[in-house]
Amino acid sequence: MNTASTSQTESAGLPPQSREIVTTGPAVENPAVRQLKEHIFANRGASYPETYHPKHLVSPTLLTDALKAAVRLSDALLEGQTIICVADFDCDGATGAAIFNRCMKRFADTLAAFRMPKASLHTVIPDRFRYGYGLKPRLAEDKIKPLYPDVIVTIDNGISSHDAVTRISQWQGVSSANPNGAPDVIITDHHAQGETLPTAFAVVNPNRKDCPFPSKALAGCGVAFYMMLLVRQTLISRLKRNSRTSAAAGGIAAVQINHFADLVAVGTIGDMVPMDLNNRIMVKVGLDRINKGLQMPARKAHLDGYLSFGVRALLEAANVSYPVTASDIAFQVVPRINAVGRLETPTAGIECLLSETQMMAGIEADRCHKLNEERKSVQRTMQQEADEALASLSDTPDTETPCVVLHNPSWHPGIVGLVASGIKERTKGAVICFAPEGDPNAKPGTPEADGDPDWLKGSGRSDNVHLRDTLAFVAAQAPDLMMQFGGHARAAGLSLHKTELNRFKRLFAKAVEHSLTAAPLVNPVYADGALPAHLRDHAFAAWIERQPWGNLFPEPTFTQNFKVIRAAGVGTAHQKLLVMDADEQPLSNTDQNGTTIYPVSHGAKAIPMLWFFSRDEENPDTVAPGSAVRVTYTLTINRFRGQNEIQAIAKSIDIIGVGQ
Repeated sequence: MNTASTSQTESAGLPPQSREIVTTGPAVENPAVRQLKEHIFANRGASYPETYHPKHLVSPTLLTDALKAAVRLSDALLEGQTIICVADFDCDGATGAAIFNRCMKRFADTLAAFRMPKASLHTVIPDRFRYGYGLKPRLAEDKIKPLYPDVIVTIDNGISSHDAVTRISQWQGVSSANPNGAPDVIITDHHAQGETLPTAFAVVNPNRKDCPFPSKALAGCGVAFYMMLLVRQTLISRLKRNSRTSAAAGGIAAVQINHFADLVAVGTIGDMVPMDLNNRIMVKVGLDRINKGLQMPARKAHLDGYLSFGVRALLEAANVSYPVTASDIAFQVVPRINAVGRLETPTAGIECLLSETQMMAGIEADRCHKLNEERKSVQRTMQQEADEALASLSDTPDTETPCVVLHNPSWHPGIVGLVASGIKERTKGAVICFAPEGDPNAKPGTPEADGDPDWLKGSGRSDNVHLRDTLAFVAAQAPDLMMQFGGHARAAGLSLHKTELNRFKRLFAKAVEHSLTAAPLVNPVYADGALPAHLRDHAFAAWIERQPWGNLFPEPTFTQNFKVIRAAGVGTAHQKLLVMDADEQPLSNTDQNGTTIYPVSHGAKAIPMLWFFSRDEENPDTVAPGSAVRVTYTLTINRFRGQNEIQAIAKSIDIIGVGQ
């Protein structure tokens, strides 16, 4: 891997000192524990121990067009120009916009303190119901042009914005800084490019076809973070050339980009990009700074760049306390940011992350929390309807199905992606769910509420084929199909003319069949085996908590036999068990009912175990005490209400006999 040298790292605003060095394990540890950790990392294609230091990040100069874009942004800052950031409405876009806005504001404020012109910064996040995803011509005309920008920067979008970039290039008299009167457009994105690139001033994207940047898993917020490293470096270099501005160079050098590491961690985890080594470094540094910030006064943590007011407020809204894990971010913080863009004009999430006071961050985080509760309610209803629709298509809806396309005229367009994800978990295939185009929050009967009645909004998820490439195959086979699309291997969004729905279903089924033959997705299985009772302790559970787990680098999952000592229902859907280790091999004899007997293991330990969503109206009973069960589980520490006990979280439980 090409990495930045130490001097590059320091000059780019990353921490040079050993206080930021983090390794995955202690210098001296129990050989059995070390062997287990080595096994876990090897299962994920990594080597234990890993050292997480920013100097090991891939060099930002390897991003094609990044230096060109950094020079243009430094021009805008030095000349006091107007800069517009156009971000996606999801967690990745919101965190990327917050990184860009807060960092550029610090640059602008620093330059202004040295009596230099102050740039004007604005953030535009499109309302998904009115403008759709990304930089579009209508958004440019309605929301961006009236701000008279000199530079437009996209965050986590733009790679497919050919029409909008062309439209912007035709503007006259908008930018006073550019001779032709049209603003320069800088695309920063990480989504796969199409056949051609937009004709923008610069296109910074690790997944553009000619980009040598080796970490193709960089999220949109990661691209924004890398851009800020280069802008800082460029400003310092240019200011040092003139004795009259050399003092300002020192001011810019004092702006540390790692002060936004909490946002990088949240956005990277939230976008579910593969957690390769480069992403693990950024996420690990971010998580450690978040946890250090939680132990500091809120204002000091915010000002010193450990934990922003916004991320702290979202953690508090979710009742997440120290230590914060990657799982806490993924399941508690990210949904609250995403809920805003799914249900209404996406301002609360970005305003929370941009807050410079604890009070305002708390107000916006509370709004995010309430919208997330509303999202859950809407999603439950839609998921039930989708499950019923799936059942009508097959007598065995829980069996693997290559592709499923569902449509319901009452569905919320902001939630269909979550529903598609739920169906995908059952079918293990490619799923696309469609809803009507329109704004569910608009006044009934208005153009905004109705949208274009002839068009549908779709969102897809896939476990078996590269979804964007499969949609591209559909488009190639039917060039006249009225469809627009974009996305990743495992997630995509699209618009489809209503009259094309049945035709699309047929074409998509054939395209999935083709993709399964030509290039099916690989879904690695991370089986970490059994966890011996003597290694199942607080130290090992705490080590698990501190690691940067994520997509394609998942939290350890263990599988082994237990005897159920007792079980009790928790609410109407869950249960809590107390189990003890049982032997892997049964006794040669059976009990009086002919049931296989598994004896309790030598050195067995009791451990509490939670099994979520394991009960319902049809199956209200808990697992019977005395049962022998084979369990796949993760290990954690239960700190609820001051507790501090090791706890297993069951992923699946199969009854295999009786325990003895």
